[in-house]
Amino acid sequence: MIAALARPPLARIVRGPRVWIAMTAWCALALVFAEVARRRGAAHGADHVLVDTYGGLVVPLLAYILVGAAVASRSLRASTAPLVAFGAAPFRAAMATIAVVIVIGAASSAAIGAAVAFVAHGVSDPPRVRDALTSAYAGALGGSAYAAWFSLGASFGRRGGGRSLFLVADWILGATTGAGALVTPRAHLRNLLGGAPPMELSERASAAALVSLTLACALLATRPSRGS
Repeated sequence: MIAALARPPLARIVRGPRVWIAMTAWCALALVFAEVARRRGAAHGADHVLVDTYGGLVVPLLAYILVGAAVASRSLRASTAPLVAFGAAPFRAAMATIAVVIVIGAASSAAIGAAVAFVAHGVSDPPRVRDALTSAYAGALGGSAYAAWFSLGASFGRRGGGRSLFLVADWILGATTGAGALVTPRAHLRNLLGGAPPMELSERASAAALVSLTLACALLATRPSRGS
């Protein structure tokens, strides 16, 4: 049943040329910055590119694009309405869409993170393979959290306009290291990638926070569906 409910959002992502163009462009941007860092011989080339370009731009914007494609630039509730009309439970239909973007967001972010760490590796970075695996792990957690974060945003507004508001909120709050940053994926992903931690949290605490954000946002995103 879940597999059948997942087919429409998956098809929107796979068959959407704009999605592939955007994903390719952001992936290419990350790798270009990684190659520039390598050629310059930056001692901490991987750290800088991972924190500033990959974690700061690529992961959130990839998730933003994926969620927008999965809901067909509508609200989460509107995008699942045809499935509900055919008898699907609103909660399951919404969760199937969210699950699709979480899986794709986690996998794509992990792959790009590993590639960036491998290409941009500097002499003062951790061993290349270990750094690539660690970056993939951080990217998977960050990609999952962002997918759920923007899915929650897409549950607000007639056309899912809350997604853009969540993007702005993540940029503003996540750029700080104060208490407000604790509720955003950006701050915790930055911590896992070697950047400044929010409220001096450990990397383990930020990893747990990203998992918690993923679960909480995914459940909250189904709120309108539960009420329908």
